[in-house]
Amino acid sequence: MKTYWSIDIVLLIIMTLLMVDDYFSGALGTLGIPVWSLYALLGVLIIVSILTHNPERFSLHASLLLTVYPMLVMVVLTLLGGDSASGLSVNSPFLWVFWGIILWMGWRDHKKKMEQDEQGLE
Repeated sequence: MKTYWSIDIVLLIIMTLLMVDDYFSGALGTLGIPVWSLYALLGVLIIVSILTHNPERFSLHASLLLTVYPMLVMVVLTLLGGDSASGLSVNSPFLWVFWGIILWMGWRDHKKKMEQDEQGLE
């Protein structure tokens, strides 16, 4: 269980750094962090996450964290005066629709799991 959370936390850190570099171009270069290394590490972590996927580890809380956190980072970066070079911004209707779909899917899966748990108790 600890490994899953470690992977998720590192994924959030990498996503945060990549969003900072997107909103403030060259920020990672100034810090001496090559962007390509973050993309490579992100790819490796995604592959490890897929290979070790366990549907039972994903709770509603984990889904909310992995969905809400990037949106909060985008809001904070926008408030700090950043402007996304890739178009990922809080003003993008596509992003809000995508975010809503992800939240709905997480809620639906949580509801199914609760119903299965209730049937298992009977």
